[in-house]
Amino acid sequence: MSTINTSASYRTNETQAPTILIIENEISNRILIERVLSTRGYRCIAASNGLEALNMLDHEHVSLILTDLSMPVMDGYRTTQLIRERPGMERVPIVAVTAYAQSDENEAALQIGCNEYLTKPFKPRQLLEVVDRLLPGRGQL
Repeated sequence: MSTINTSASYRTNETQAPTILIIENEISNRILIERVLSTRGYRCIAASNGLEALNMLDHEHVSLILTDLSMPVMDGYRTTQLIRERPGMERVPIVAVTAYAQSDENEAALQIGCNEYLTKPFKPRQLLEVVDRLLPGRGQL
C-alpha cells in the first residue's frame, strides 16, 4: 500500500479537500493521476490492487474512488463489488479507469457498481471533468 500525498490528515470538514483513492497497479499511472488531481487540490491515497484498497478503506474515509479494472491479486470488478457491499460505501462514486475501449467492458463496469468509466490513455482534462462532475462544487479548489 502506498500513500501518494501524506501531508494532509484525515478530512471531515466540507471546506477541506476530498480524499480520492486511486487503485492502480502501474506506478506511472498512479503518479500521473495524482499529479493531475493535485492541481485541483484533491488529497490522493493509492493502492496497487483491490486487496490493498479494501484494507485502506478500513481506516480511511474517501470521497471518490478511481480503479483500474485489470490488476493482480484482486481486479477492479471484484474490488468494486466488495466496496459496494460495505455500509456507507453505496454512494461513494467509483470510476473505472480501463484500457478496454469495448462497450461491453464499459457496460460491465457500470453493472457491477461503477458510476462512470474512463478509457486509457486519457487526457488530464478528461480525468478532471469526470472527477469534478462526480464531486460537485469541488472542481475549483
